[in-house]
Amino acid sequence: MPSRRRLAVVREGRALLYIPDPSRAIVSGRLEPAWLDVFYNPAMEFNRDFSVAVFKTLLKNIGGRSRIALDAHTGVGVRGIRYLLEAGFDEVLMNDLNPEASGLASLNARLNRIDPKRYAIYTRDANSLMHHLRLENPTPLAAIDVDPYGSPAPYIESALSLAGKGSLLAVTATDLAVLECSKRAAAVRRYQLASARRLSQSKEVGLRILLGFIARRAASLDKYIVPKVSMYAGHYYRLILEVGRGARRADRMLQESIGMAVYCTNNGVALLVRQGLEPPCGDGEVVGPLWVSGLGDPMVAAEVEETVGTMTWLATKKKVSQLSRILRAEYEIGGDSLFYSLTSISSALRVNTPKKDRVIEFLRSRGYRAAPTHFAGDGIRSDAPAGEVVDAVAAVARSSRA
Repeated sequence: MPSRRRLAVVREGRALLYIPDPSRAIVSGRLEPAWLDVFYNPAMEFNRDFSVAVFKTLLKNIGGRSRIALDAHTGVGVRGIRYLLEAGFDEVLMNDLNPEASGLASLNARLNRIDPKRYAIYTRDANSLMHHLRLENPTPLAAIDVDPYGSPAPYIESALSLAGKGSLLAVTATDLAVLECSKRAAAVRRYQLASARRLSQSKEVGLRILLGFIARRAASLDKYIVPKVSMYAGHYYRLILEVGRGARRADRMLQESIGMAVYCTNNGVALLVRQGLEPPCGDGEVVGPLWVSGLGDPMVAAEVEETVGTMTWLATKKKVSQLSRILRAEYEIGGDSLFYSLTSISSALRVNTPKKDRVIEFLRSRGYRAAPTHFAGDGIRSDAPAGEVVDAVAAVARSSRA
């Protein structure tokens, strides 16, 4: 553990924390968390605020089941400690391979006066610990949180093996260049893709690639996943999924929820195609396999917005509330396409990109649901057929010229 003379004190949520002195890890005027003696990234506070709000919401509905969580990559212990103080977990297991992290996490737990019976701290490889817990712990965990620095891919199978029926699996991924297929060879290798291409809707493609990868790993264990919330936030993806057991449900998930994304170069639309179905456009660019079903539960998003209204201590409360509202609208719409990129469609049509609000209003006036997407400023989500969206873009663009 770093000497106390080399520590700083910060407050995050309801937690007071010792962290390594940030001044020792400034690179080009910015904090580089990987350079700290023990990992702590203040830029991920929103991720943690959002996760606390989601878990606080979901734990209301688990009845008398165990409320034990695993924070597999704990760093200074901020996530695990906040789960105890704010989310409603009874016990949290905190783990980090760095022995200095376990010492600092223990110090922070004592600083926040947490009963020692409510936490345990490990210094192990995350995969090794999850396999150990699966063999030795008869009580299924309520939640498993995989939040590594970089790709979560190496930890997914261990986490799914540990997950019991109804367990929640939370995953953060920061390797967006790979998931969005900017690094195509790495995307194929790491996430077992058959085809990797970067599309204009790459932010959503990457999220669906990650979901599809987790789903296929779950199916190999006769398990399935149900997304509760999944979102993109600047430099990372965050997923919170429910894990279920059963070979038949796993088979159904593969049949109904795994497929490909096809980008139609003639009109700039990207569609989701389930396995066994023909692509909608012959000259399309194909990416996948990936997740082609819903990205989350609109009722959960609505309840999170309500829950966060009571969490006055959150530094990013307004942002969490706004995102929950946008996610609810997106989840309600669903649809068989990725979000519609107005820039991409307009480029294919060779017209100026119309204002998003006007296209949404146009589609709603024709009886379709339409809303902004959180993936891109020029994107919308709609249940209208792709051709109707293309026609709407063209019509609004023409009226803007008149």
